Amino acid sequence: MGRPRSFDRDAALEEALLLFWARGYEQTSVADLTRELGISAPSLYAAFGDKRTLFEEAVARYEASPASVTTAGTAGGTPRQVLALMLDAASREYADDAHPRGCLVNSSPELAPARARNRAITAARLEEVSDPDAERDGDPDAETLAAFVHVVLVGLSSYARDGAGQERLRRVADLALRVVPT
Repeated sequence: MGRPRSFDRDAALEEALLLFWARGYEQTSVADLTRELGISAPSLYAAFGDKRTLFEEAVARYEASPASVTTAGTAGGTPRQVLALMLDAASREYADDAHPRGCLVNSSPELAPARARNRAITAARLEEVSDPDAERDGDPDAETLAAFVHVVLVGLSSYARDGAGQERLRRVADLALRVVPT
């Protein structure tokens, strides 16, 4: 039987999430993690397995948090409302100084599968609320709209990381929303 942990695993996971969010996966070393979390490398490995597993757990935690804007659109009843809710959430969350700016999922090349999953979730939601005659009327299909909003979200994330505030992000989001069919 091993010694009990001398640290709060949940709090350590939150700290790791913030570190990965601020620096990205590749730029965050095990030494950075142990220093920030205040634990030894053996304790980190015992609690989380390895850096990759810790990163994946941190990403899962992030995706379940309010900072993940993909789920913000679930309340919308039309494609435009879905996208407006997502862009509004991004404007608030990406500029929130309570955590690193921007979006964790948009900050790391390792998260391409997560971004693809988020686009699929968005496309499915848009499909649910779309008018079946929309494509016939020349409006973009759900997959194209999902790709569009996620491209805008990546841009908003980068802009927030570069220092743009909520009001600036909101103006860009409003401009992007103008091209979405009503």
